[in-house]
Amino acid sequence: MSIVVGLIAAILAFGFIIFVHELGHFVAARWAGIRCPQFAIGFGPKLFAFDWRATEFSLRAFPVGGYVLMIGEEPQVEGVEGWHDQFLAATGPLSMPTTPAAALTTLAHPDPQVVAFLRSLPQERVYHRVEDLEGNFHAKSTWQKTVVLLGGVFMNFLTAIVLLLGLGLSVGLCSGQQENLARAKVVMPGSPAERAGLKANENMVAVDGVSVVSGTDFIQQVSGKVGQLVRVTVEERSGQRRELQMAPDLMLANRYVFSQGKGIELTKLRDSSNPPGKIKLPYQVDTINGKNVSELVELRAWALNSKELVLGGPQGSWKIEAKKSNTFGPRAIVGIELANIISFQFETKAIGEVIEVRPESPAARAGLQAGDALVSLQGVDIGSGQEQLELCLRNLSQRQATADGSFKLTVVRKGEFRELFMEEVPPPTVEEWGVRLKPLTPKVVLEATSRLLLNVVSFPYQTFKGLIEDAPATVKVLKEDSSGPIGIVQTMIEGSHAGLGVLIFLVGVINASIATFNLIPFPALDGSRLLFVWLGALRGRAIDPEKEARIHFAGILLLLCLIFVRSIGDVHRWYSGIHMIK
Repeated sequence: MSIVVGLIAAILAFGFIIFVHELGHFVAARWAGIRCPQFAIGFGPKLFAFDWRATEFSLRAFPVGGYVLMIGEEPQVEGVEGWHDQFLAATGPLSMPTTPAAALTTLAHPDPQVVAFLRSLPQERVYHRVEDLEGNFHAKSTWQKTVVLLGGVFMNFLTAIVLLLGLGLSVGLCSGQQENLARAKVVMPGSPAERAGLKANENMVAVDGVSVVSGTDFIQQVSGKVGQLVRVTVEERSGQRRELQMAPDLMLANRYVFSQGKGIELTKLRDSSNPPGKIKLPYQVDTINGKNVSELVELRAWALNSKELVLGGPQGSWKIEAKKSNTFGPRAIVGIELANIISFQFETKAIGEVIEVRPESPAARAGLQAGDALVSLQGVDIGSGQEQLELCLRNLSQRQATADGSFKLTVVRKGEFRELFMEEVPPPTVEEWGVRLKPLTPKVVLEATSRLLLNVVSFPYQTFKGLIEDAPATVKVLKEDSSGPIGIVQTMIEGSHAGLGVLIFLVGVINASIATFNLIPFPALDGSRLLFVWLGALRGRAIDPEKEARIHFAGILLLLCLIFVRSIGDVHRWYSGIHMIK
């Protein structure tokens, strides 16, 4: 039943976003005196329709978009092509300049559509050309066309501002951060985790009896346990818990994976490259730099103090290098890929900006300073503010102190990320921890909303910059983190389950995202139509509408292909039960 309610909420929210965008175009077109025969939400067969002031408003079967049809904007469309002749037949010869009120009194034939359209115009506005009076998009000035084409973008931005500010001032400041969960998204074949019996979508809740608060926390707890048998408490999807035992592998330079069997074996190269010469994996390691070794812990000790290692075994010698980082960075791994999810928090007390640190407090001993902006504590996002910080502190305060039990605190100090380490178990409250955070005020809400919208608007630029600097990495990020319409619907369904506040926040952010996306000068988008308008103005004559329509049609086909490809991943994720929202 909850999925049905969520789906209804998602459809209504998506329909609202589309309605807002098209309403912006419609209002701007009416202001410019352009006739709009159709205003549709969705595509396909009509479910419901009515006529009002020369426009047919309709709700259609497939709620995946919408449109406002304007006279002259799209050539050779039913209901548009013959409007010029229909208009002149109804009005008869007109003495220009004239007003709609005057034109109504001199009609040759009272055509209902023409009468309704003339009555929808400002009655005393003076029109100097018949083309302007009849409401043709192409007859309007460059600035009027610009206002009409930007009307949808403006309304989406305005809606985003109203929703996000209203939510922040009434409910609390909402923020969504991508978080690494202590959940196995993928269990690698042949890995220690698979051999121990760990399955995908199971949660790791403790390591050797120490509770786990995040995916990063799990990695940190396991990473130092090379050559040890680790007890991992996991929670199945049903909520039942069980204990597994696994012996972690060792990874060097984020590339070389070594396993412990009867001896040491190099079993995998993380970058999918091939071993040198005739060496094949798995590669048995008997010596390092000429010294006999048989335990992973011995290999780790060598790697801590070296920039290169000469491995020896039955297949021959193999020299490996730390390369870029100049360190092997040895760490234990169990062979899983962690699940990423978006975590939403509402802050009603204070944001994550430190304004005071009490001397001799645990926070002061950790190195925290006034002016620091909190980012994460032991892998848990605490940047949203005091409530999330205290939740994390309460969880960590239940731990027992251990010799290597430091907690990593990440902050931004003077524009740079800093890592601080707490060598003691923290107290459960912010006050006992020894910090005072910046209180949440209307000014803070306004500043935070402005930063959020600026991040959304700058996303296309940042993506383009990333493609230039590192195209493969950027494409990989887009492939893993982007969503198509199905992914957006899933996000809205899960957002509705998380509460009305989260759903409103999502609708606000998606409004801003759609506005930004539509500004991109890609065929079929508003930014492209605006580009054609100004190119025509600069060259002194409009671009041929037929040619422009063909370019936009090609753009629509390409967009549909991209959406289809992206939707395959969305469907797979949804079918696999992978959530997008915590």
